[in-house]
Amino acid sequence: MPRTPLGDAFVVPCVVLNASMMGITASALADDPRVCARLGSAWTGLLRGSYDRYPQGELDHVLRSVKALHDAGVDLLAGTDAAPFPLPFMAGVAHGASLHHELQYLVRAGLTPVEALRAATSTPARLFGLDDRGRIAPGLRADVLLVDGDPTTQIDDTLNLRTVWRRGTPTRLAIG
Repeated sequence: MPRTPLGDAFVVPCVVLNASMMGITASALADDPRVCARLGSAWTGLLRGSYDRYPQGELDHVLRSVKALHDAGVDLLAGTDAAPFPLPFMAGVAHGASLHHELQYLVRAGLTPVEALRAATSTPARLFGLDDRGRIAPGLRADVLLVDGDPTTQIDDTLNLRTVWRRGTPTRLAIG
């Protein structure tokens, strides 16, 4: 991947948080059966709300900025700023579930599904020097989501969770 004049600069756009700040809720995500079946009411309640501190904002401006950064060769990392427990003042985001939503926003901004998936896997591993993860290869840490479908062509297939593997061991299936 070409480097920018900024060297190893990267951006975590947190589009889900930007959307929430603009008053845009994640109600559709909260209502998705693949999500609400795995989240408690505290989390789905947060997703149905918003941070709403910048209602005059335009999500299209954020998405165009994300695309411009990507087109300029700046590495993008998928992130949400969601806390690991429900905080009422952080409405609009939910730990785990919002990362799936962020991937959808990255694709909406113009990244391919594969590029969005890399923003959550191999790119952060590379940038943070975590050589034992971020890719599927012999000898690497086996943190894997097994899903039904093909998220490399349809990004919301990441929500079709079948099994979560952590360090090569199946774990409890949850997204938030």
